[in-house]
Amino acid sequence: MALVALAVSAGAKEQASPYDSAVVVFDSATSKTYKSMRIPCIVNAGGLLIAAAEGRYSHGDQAENDIVVSLSKNGGKTWSAPTVAAKSDGGSTFNNPCLIYDPVTRRTTLLFQRYPKGVKERDGLPLDLQDSRALRTFVCFSQNGKTWTTPVEVTRETRHADCASHCSGPNPGVLLTRGEHAGRQVVVFNEAVKFGNWHVTAAYSDDHGKTWKLGSGRSADGAGINEVSSVESDEGGVLVVSRKFGGPGGPVKRVVRSADGGETWGEVSFHSELPCVGCQNGLTRYSFADEANLGSRSRILFSAPKGPGRNNGIIKMSYDGGATWPVEKSVGAGKFAYSAMCPLKPGYVGLLFEIDGGNTIKFTPISLKWLTDGQDSGLRDKSTEKK
Repeated sequence: MALVALAVSAGAKEQASPYDSAVVVFDSATSKTYKSMRIPCIVNAGGLLIAAAEGRYSHGDQAENDIVVSLSKNGGKTWSAPTVAAKSDGGSTFNNPCLIYDPVTRRTTLLFQRYPKGVKERDGLPLDLQDSRALRTFVCFSQNGKTWTTPVEVTRETRHADCASHCSGPNPGVLLTRGEHAGRQVVVFNEAVKFGNWHVTAAYSDDHGKTWKLGSGRSADGAGINEVSSVESDEGGVLVVSRKFGGPGGPVKRVVRSADGGETWGEVSFHSELPCVGCQNGLTRYSFADEANLGSRSRILFSAPKGPGRNNGIIKMSYDGGATWPVEKSVGAGKFAYSAMCPLKPGYVGLLFEIDGGNTIKFTPISLKWLTDGQDSGLRDKSTEKK
């Protein structure tokens, strides 16, 4: 029987409220170093969960932030104490952690931006990279999530020359698995010639993160695009869902696609089924239609606060590559801001999300069976197989 295209109820027998059962991953209240911990990102690195965030020395986006990580070896039940993957130098600020796991090299890429001391995103950043106040992008790597290589600058390879502002995600990057660009690592950015007038562009690596190239195209300016999340499309391209920041189209998410692995971008659309209350959202792909062990269906999941304000998180799911989102369920009542997701294990995805005004980040597993009130387990339906 086809899944009913309606929001499902918050009650379920299989799983209690994910919000209430979530475990703490990052918490400024117990930290002796950071006043705030924000901007979650997460990947499943071959069974090892790597969560990243900004460890902020004071409250604010540019607050002399480190990039910190925490690890889980048991599916998110328990997490290691946070460690520093990239340490702020000389009062600079690191923002927008973006993680990608490559199963060929078994290595995780971490890409982020660096604001010099005293520089804010809204200040009017210089274009000239000879200027010490310019915003820059760096990349580093880890084989185990514990130790990370020294960050290497890749600004020229990831930013158009006429854009002073360029911000990755914040959300996991994309490793393409299908089509002519299979194996490519893609990081989607919002860029701006002038603050507030952003467009989508991407940088990519075809050699497992060693070298990076900037896509030649970008989406149209003026659509209200801002922070972006991305997944691989059904055809091996890239699907992007963006936060609304001004522009036309009402309080809904912006959607834009690339059919050529991040090289160029199509038209921006405004998706009426994806609410936006002035907040970033999470996005992950659980399965493709050719994965029989996962039920032979395409599934993309979306997480965001439904509101009012940054409260009352929801999970939505699409079976048609993001065209429609028939499944919706409440994560639970309470504060819910930035979020990120990753595939966890067969039948589950993992959700990492901010609560308490951005001071605490928690993790919870999401069962597809719970999400759909038992209509879709996310697994092979053995009852329909011939004996």
